[in-house]
Amino acid sequence: MRIKELTQLSSTPIPKALMAGMAIIMGIFVYGLVLLHQDQEAFLVWIREDGLVEWLTFVELLIMSAFSFLISFTFNRSEPGSAVKRVWLFLGFLFLFGAMEEISWGQRILGIESPEWFLKHNRQGETNIHNLLVYGVNINKLVFGKILAILITIYLLVIPFLYRSNERFKEFINRWRIPIAQNYQIFLSVLVMILVQSHLSIAKKAGELGELCMCFVFLLILLHPYNKEIFPIKWLALRRRESSFGVGKGQES
Repeated sequence: MRIKELTQLSSTPIPKALMAGMAIIMGIFVYGLVLLHQDQEAFLVWIREDGLVEWLTFVELLIMSAFSFLISFTFNRSEPGSAVKRVWLFLGFLFLFGAMEEISWGQRILGIESPEWFLKHNRQGETNIHNLLVYGVNINKLVFGKILAILITIYLLVIPFLYRSNERFKEFINRWRIPIAQNYQIFLSVLVMILVQSHLSIAKKAGELGELCMCFVFLLILLHPYNKEIFPIKWLALRRRESSFGVGKGQES
């Protein structure tokens, strides 16, 4: 393991399109936190259901879903019979599920009334899974809170370190075509989590800003992974106009 791999922001230059996306998302994030401090009521109106933050999160998840389906299709053609295509197909449906959950499966848009079971067991009376309260268990707090937080921490902090330090682990990850986070993506996610946690005591809705930013971090990982060479497509549209943002010139095997 080279020390350089642990200290550089990125193994390859960050595409300008992704840098612009980061600037926009972080701008919205900072604006939300400033608004929360200045006027909590205005913040709650701004971050309401079907507001800007929720729809941007939905779009991010939808893009990740479409991208995962594309990767699955590409592996299906480049590596027939490989189990990797099914992993990415699963991810595509997982992100699609997350996107539809974010907007309660279009219930409010279409004006559909929730079935009786959801009215009884859903904390907001909506047709979605993450707000269910079953036998006193808050699904959102348990599954989409604690368990998901543990999995994200392992994926963003433990796996990247093991990938850079253990050759056998690296071979396993590359064999299954699992994207690894770049250092700048890890730094961004840690910064967001710290800031969000410090504001939850002011307003629980601050967590919505965290969801927006973390979804964007995962989108960045899909589009600009540390181990980009293991994927069957090269995202040429993004890489033709790259900008060096104090990053490494290239990843060495």
